[in-house]
Amino acid sequence: MSNTGHASEHSVLRIESSQLKPRSQQSQRNQRIIAVACVVCVVLGGLLSVRVLDGVAASVAEEIVSTVDPTADDAPLRGASSSLTALGEAVVAGLAVEDREALAALLIDRRDFQGRLFDALSNHPAAAQMGPALLWDMQVREGADELDRALRQHGGRPLVLLSIEVDAVERRQGVVIHRRPRLRVVDRASGEVLTLQILGSVIEHVASDSFVLLTYRVRESS
Repeated sequence: MSNTGHASEHSVLRIESSQLKPRSQQSQRNQRIIAVACVVCVVLGGLLSVRVLDGVAASVAEEIVSTVDPTADDAPLRGASSSLTALGEAVVAGLAVEDREALAALLIDRRDFQGRLFDALSNHPAAAQMGPALLWDMQVREGADELDRALRQHGGRPLVLLSIEVDAVERRQGVVIHRRPRLRVVDRASGEVLTLQILGSVIEHVASDSFVLLTYRVRESS
């Protein structure tokens, strides 16, 4: 598990878009999978830890190839919120009642990640060699641990969202990436105002004006 020192603004996949290798090259690709994975862990700048590579090579059996241009598809992302603020409110509400299932439901859906948004979220050739299925598996494992950390640190507190702020905004094909979101909250019991840094990047799908969380990423809160 990466610690807070490994937290990075590069929470979204920073791997260049390119076509996945044909399945006729599957065997050769599988032989190189671990070496490529190590390269990607460096490129991602803290999104994944090498530890989560254990046992995930089998997930390359299923790959969903991106075939839909996200700029041309106005269907909302699955499980998405209607705004950045609405997403922040849902996160804070889930923390207050320690509802892990509700918090997990705010994350990007596998089908959107591996399918229509994969090319827009990736910008490194290593992604073509690993494929969306393996990267999804790695991200899910890491994000689940980070969500557990967020619940341990802030779960059960009567928090109310004041605002949500981001460090940077990056526009790509059909999406806007809101990096390093910060939740400004107030504890209704104590009146204490806090800044929670527990979120990875938020993905805004421009055509449908819908928002999902890429992953949970616990950084130092104040």
